[in-house]
Amino acid sequence: MNPIAFRWYWLAVLSFLSMTSQGQNSWSMQQCVQYALEHNLQVKQSALNVDQSKADQQQQYASFIPSLNGQIGHNYYWGRFIDPYTNNYTNQQVQSSSIGFNATMSVFQGFQLQYLLSQSKLNFMASRKDLEKIRNDISLNVVAAYLQVLYNQDMTAVLQGQVSATADQANRMKRMYELGSASKANYLDLQAQLANDSASLISGQTQLDQSVLTLVQLLELDSLQDFSVARPEVATVPGLSEGLSAEAVFTVALQTQPEIQGSRFRLQAAEKGLAAARASSYPRLYLSGNWNTNYSTSNKQVTGVSYGAPDIFVSGFTSSGDSVYTVSPNVSTTLSDVPFWDQLNNNRGSGLGLTLQLPIFNNWNVKTNVSRARIAMQQSKLNDELTRNNLFKSVQQAVLDAVNTHRKYESNVRSVSSLREAADFNKQRFELGLINTYEYAIAANNLARAEVNLLQAKYEYLFRVKVLDFYQGKPLTF
Repeated sequence: MNPIAFRWYWLAVLSFLSMTSQGQNSWSMQQCVQYALEHNLQVKQSALNVDQSKADQQQQYASFIPSLNGQIGHNYYWGRFIDPYTNNYTNQQVQSSSIGFNATMSVFQGFQLQYLLSQSKLNFMASRKDLEKIRNDISLNVVAAYLQVLYNQDMTAVLQGQVSATADQANRMKRMYELGSASKANYLDLQAQLANDSASLISGQTQLDQSVLTLVQLLELDSLQDFSVARPEVATVPGLSEGLSAEAVFTVALQTQPEIQGSRFRLQAAEKGLAAARASSYPRLYLSGNWNTNYSTSNKQVTGVSYGAPDIFVSGFTSSGDSVYTVSPNVSTTLSDVPFWDQLNNNRGSGLGLTLQLPIFNNWNVKTNVSRARIAMQQSKLNDELTRNNLFKSVQQAVLDAVNTHRKYESNVRSVSSLREAADFNKQRFELGLINTYEYAIAANNLARAEVNLLQAKYEYLFRVKVLDFYQGKPLTF
C-alpha cells in the first residue's frame, strides 16, 4: 500500500466513525452504561443502604403509635407460700395461670419524636443522593473505558495501515534490489522499518485487548468471548461554547450534582439530631393501659351440701348447777375447682394511667448527647463546605481540560494536514530517486505518529466534553 492508498485507507477509517456496528454482540455506549448500572456491585451496595435508610424512616413513623405487649404465664407452687388467689399463706400444691396485656403511648417527649422522624427522612433522601452519585461515577468510568476502546481500535487500524504501507514498499524495494536498481542498504532499511512497525502494531493490539478487558470488568461480565463495542454516530467533533466558564458550569452543577444535595440533606439531618438531643431534657408524658386476668387451682366453689344429726354438747352450767347444752349443726360441703374459663371471666381487671417523667440527673447523658450532636452538626457543615469546594475545583479542572484538549485537537488536525502534504511530496521525490529510503521512512513515520496523536487528542477531547455535559446535568450520549 503506497502513501496515497494509505491516506485513503485512513479516511475510510475516520468515516467509519459515523457508522454503527451491526454485529449482534456489539454494545453501544448507552447499553454499556445501563448494564453497568444494573449489575455493578457498588451500585447494589448503595441501593441496599437506601433500603436500610427507608426501614429506619418507617421505624420512626412507628414510634408515634402505641406499643402493645401481651404475656401468658403458668406457675406451680408447693410448700409454704402466698396463694396468688387468696393472698394468704398456704401449704398445699397449687397451680395458677395469668394472662395480661399492656399498652403504652408517648403523649409528649419535647417534640423529640418529631425531630427524629425529620432526621430519618433527611437521611433517607441523602442515601438516595449517594446512590445517584455512585451511578454517576460508574457512568463516567464506563464512558471513559468505552472511548478508550474506540481510540485503541482506531490506533490499531492506523498501525495496521502503516504496516501494510511499509510492507508494500519493502516488497517493491526487494524487486528493485533484485533487479539491481536499488542498493542493499535501502532494502535492509525498509525491512527494519517493517519490523519496527509490526512491533508497534503488536503493542497497539495489546493496548486494545487491555482496554476491552477494563470495560468488561466494569460491566461485571463473566467472559470476553463475543464482546465488541458498537461505534457511535459521531459525524463531527463538537466545539466549545464561547461563553464557557467554570463559574457558569459550577452554578448549574450546584443544582444537578447529587453529592451537593446529599451533603445539604445530611447537614439538615444533623440539625434535627441536635434538636432531638436537646429535647431529652424536657419532661415526658406517657399514657398507659393494661388488662389482666388469672386462674388458680385454689379457687374453689361449693357444689353440694349434706346435713347430718346435729352435735349436742355441754357448753357450760347455770348458777344452780344445771348443765347448758349447745346444739351444733352437722353440715358438710363438697368443693370443686372453679372452671378455667369462668375464672378468666370473673377475675378480669383493667387500668389506665398517666406517667410524667422529669429528667433530673442522668449521669450527664443528656449533656453528652447534646455535645455529640453539636459536634456532628459542625462536621456536617464542614463536609458540606468541603463538598462544594471539591466540586468547584473539579469543575475548574474539567473546564481547563476541555479547553486544553480542544486546542490540542485543533493543533493535531493542522499537524496531520501539513504532514500529509509533506508525505505526498516526499513520496514523489522518493519515486524520482531524489531522497533515500531513510528520509522517505521518516516522512511516513511522522505522518503515522501525527495521526495517532490526532486520534488520542480527539477521544480525550470527546471525554472532556462529556464530563462538562455531566456537570451540567446533560445525558451521557453522543
